[in-house]
Amino acid sequence: MTYDSTRRSFLRKAGAVGIGLAAGGLAAPFIARAASTDIRIVSNPGLENATLNALMDELGYFKAYGVDARIIEVPGTSGPFDTIARGAADVCMVSGYNLVLTRIEEGAPVKIVGAGMKKCALTLFAKSGGPATLADLRGKTVAVGPRLGLLHTLMLQLLAEKGIDPSQIEFVDHGSNDQCFDAVASGAADACCSSISHLNDEAGLHVIREGNLWQALPRCVFQTAYASDTALAGKHEGLVSVMAAYGALYEFLMSPASHDAFFDARKRAQKRFDAASAKAIWDFNQTQRPYSRDLSMSERDVAYLQDMDIGVGSLKRKQPFDAVADMSAARDAARLVA
Repeated sequence: MTYDSTRRSFLRKAGAVGIGLAAGGLAAPFIARAASTDIRIVSNPGLENATLNALMDELGYFKAYGVDARIIEVPGTSGPFDTIARGAADVCMVSGYNLVLTRIEEGAPVKIVGAGMKKCALTLFAKSGGPATLADLRGKTVAVGPRLGLLHTLMLQLLAEKGIDPSQIEFVDHGSNDQCFDAVASGAADACCSSISHLNDEAGLHVIREGNLWQALPRCVFQTAYASDTALAGKHEGLVSVMAAYGALYEFLMSPASHDAFFDARKRAQKRFDAASAKAIWDFNQTQRPYSRDLSMSERDVAYLQDMDIGVGSLKRKQPFDAVADMSAARDAARLVA
């Protein structure tokens, strides 16, 4: 894709509002030291991550915060975590992998270091004439993906909080959230849990009442960031700069000024650009502000995820906060961005 150089310069300047202040004064020596640290960032090559990577490249946030980063793309739900656990990468900044706490409990040398998207960008869809409320799901087939995967776990948590017995619902693995949506559209399932990117689709589906998970599960952090214990011990300044760059990107992404840059990045990331899907994501970012430039998670946030995993059976016991999480880099990054 070809970009006009003048417009590219404008977008970079717009995206970097406030960075000049952060990169000056006391922060400058910190950023200079961080630039000497090679950080290996592992990312799943899905569309949303690819869009963020394209934006990060186009707007120059890594350069602004002195980040010496290599992006490693690894497919599969557990791919990024596996790569960090075996020492082939340092940090994953955006992950919907919901077995992070389980893997840490099993001994993986990894800790949660913050949040990516904090609000759940998922909703429940049903076919025309199908279930209208959560209670109507009783006796119906719901497409969710693998057992105790992200979609299934969040559905079980939602039903538990609403007092609905999940045994009265037939959950079926139809793969990714896009495939789950297609399953309902084709009549293979009555309802599904799927991405808000489908909100503008013309497939004849409707949103189930109380099915917007960012509203129904407001305490649930949707995406975590995690890093290896080795990186936390030896690459603190580099991790801080990486997290500051992402915090600045998220802040920009939720501002109206990011419109053109977002759509251009989406076009670069998607082989066949879907304007309706892009608009749904854009609208969600603007109205719900699902990110935060402060990527840190509280003990309460992590405890909620632990309780949820214990409730569905994917985690055996709750561990102390310091045993599973380290927010030191996220807290330092928030001060750098402010």
